[in-house]
Amino acid sequence: MRYAILILAAAAASAQHSSTTITNPYNTAKDRVEGAATYRSQCGACHGPDAKGGSGGPDLSRGQYKHAVSEEAMFKVITKGVPGTSMPGYSFDGKLAWQLVAYLRGLNQEQGGGVGDAGRGASLFASLRCAGCHSGKAPNLADASQRMTRAELRLALVDPNASVSAEYWQWKWKLRDGATVSGRRLNEDTYSIQVMLANGRLQTLLKHDVAASEDARKSPMPSFAGKVPDGDIDSLVAYLVSLRRAN
Repeated sequence: MRYAILILAAAAASAQHSSTTITNPYNTAKDRVEGAATYRSQCGACHGPDAKGGSGGPDLSRGQYKHAVSEEAMFKVITKGVPGTSMPGYSFDGKLAWQLVAYLRGLNQEQGGGVGDAGRGASLFASLRCAGCHSGKAPNLADASQRMTRAELRLALVDPNASVSAEYWQWKWKLRDGATVSGRRLNEDTYSIQVMLANGRLQTLLKHDVAASEDARKSPMPSFAGKVPDGDIDSLVAYLVSLRRAN
């Protein structure tokens, strides 16, 4: 797999000498979620958290790029940079770069209305008791809807384990006295681990009391696939999109 990724990267970098147009091989909803994470960690400081421009970086959300007229050209800008500008080249492997391209393309495909009834979605949000988690322990949905495309929001509803931020990983610790503790690891220092339990209570574990630990990189959020009709999933997405802040 690593070898294949390197071949894709090399092919994209040399495509200016070929008549063959290279298309993005990593363009699923899951890839866009991964691309969004890369964007936030590497690009948001200059281009803004919502890709609408920031300190020294232009707006990337409209799909109008001065130095890139295709996905292939976007790949080259990301990996090679733009000489004479503040845009550096990034030494991502091919997959990460293509996922970033997919995320940026997804941003400018958000124009227009889209399917789903936001009012129906709001009612479903209440009846499914989503606010029970998203009012504190779970991610702020206004922030999530701001940075995620419709496809990414839909994926989060039907397959929440597709991409889970490390801060939401579920951990299990086995203590030397035989007890077990499960929850999210909030913080860790030389001597202790701070844990948020499922009931929202905080607990501190002393490291010398821990015999073993393991992490499950799964989301505590349930999947609605097969539990909620597709039309209602669309309405939930429409409701989440309606939470986006006006700029």
